[in-house]
Amino acid sequence: MKKIVASLLITLFCLSLAACEKQPFRRAEVVLGDAVALSVAAKGSKAKTAVNEMFALANDVFGEMNLSEKDSLLTRFNADDSVRPCEITEHIFNTLILAKTAWEKSNGAFDVTSLPLSRLWRVDTAGLHSLRPDINDLNGSAADAEKLPTKEQVKETLQYVGMDKLEFYEESGKYYLKKTDGRVQIDLGGIAKGYFVDLCKGIAEKYSLESCLIDLSGNLYLYGGGLKSGGDWTVGIKNPRPRLTYGEALRDYVAAVSTAGNRSYVTGGDYQRFYYARYKDVASEAQLLAVCHIINPKSGLPVGIKYDEETNRYETDYDAVCMAVVSAQNSALCDAYTTAVAVLGLQEGAKLLKDNGFDGLIFTNPDLKYDEESYPPSEDGPTPTKKGRGKMKTVGSWRFTDGYDNYKTDYEAV
Repeated sequence: MKKIVASLLITLFCLSLAACEKQPFRRAEVVLGDAVALSVAAKGSKAKTAVNEMFALANDVFGEMNLSEKDSLLTRFNADDSVRPCEITEHIFNTLILAKTAWEKSNGAFDVTSLPLSRLWRVDTAGLHSLRPDINDLNGSAADAEKLPTKEQVKETLQYVGMDKLEFYEESGKYYLKKTDGRVQIDLGGIAKGYFVDLCKGIAEKYSLESCLIDLSGNLYLYGGGLKSGGDWTVGIKNPRPRLTYGEALRDYVAAVSTAGNRSYVTGGDYQRFYYARYKDVASEAQLLAVCHIINPKSGLPVGIKYDEETNRYETDYDAVCMAVVSAQNSALCDAYTTAVAVLGLQEGAKLLKDNGFDGLIFTNPDLKYDEESYPPSEDGPTPTKKGRGKMKTVGSWRFTDGYDNYKTDYEAV
């Protein structure tokens, strides 16, 4: 699961011309170890009841899927190398249905069976915790790149990656999951937060809330009108560079957008959960390899890394997507598609969002070219205060606003 950090990539506030007569009910807690923080602000006659119900639900949903707990249902499933059916909960079953949809729509770019690859590259929760960069000594804290997985190890692990190796079904009111290869392991962290946020939206509807802001470690859902004005919301989007190195990171805003309610905004990329690796003959911090938690389930490589056949070394892939922001009504698929876009790259990622009616902002490095005729840039994109190193590609309808005064960017709107 994505690590909670002190500064969220997306920060949100509501602009209002009139003062509120009644303050919203607010509650914020870490709901899963140090991995998931839930913050909810709601208005309505039953706001407190609704919010408390959301928090109670969080413990149920994430407890079932938590891979850090040795007794969780998914931990036990992953440890079992048999192919016999395992009874699962309705929440896991429903999440798997959504994951299968994302897998099919993205042509396999989103795949919950990539956990063996994550463990191979040590970008699972335990690996990232032990390899976290030291902001004061990036070179010294970098892992030895000579010890990164070999091509052969990656190829071997890919043999048991793929959602086609999973079967799940309902029978007599119960839900079952089985693997066709005992080595298959799954991690629902790339879609579970969005699934939970969608459940929270249902609770907001159930209690007829006027407005509600649901923020699950950066997965946002804006229900109803803005908390102050009752009108549109304003969402600020921060620069993915420089990468967050587990310390206080101050980034400029890339853009601010004005949006109606009843939409989710989810962001994902290479900027939070990663570690650095270096070859012994590399002295410059600029040449460090950033090994991020998003794995391409087809190549078996982390996004942002490629293999050079001539030097037999891994090197930085400067064509990679460094951040994607995806927006739609379905938060679960927004969650999954941020990963899929990062894996697919700019052109295919934009096509995925466009073909499925999702809005998106895709951030890349500056030298990457794409087919503007097929995916023309938005005409109403923000005008940054300075030109910089990267580009922001818009997909769908975005209403950029000056809600964040004097926001700056290291990225160039295209």
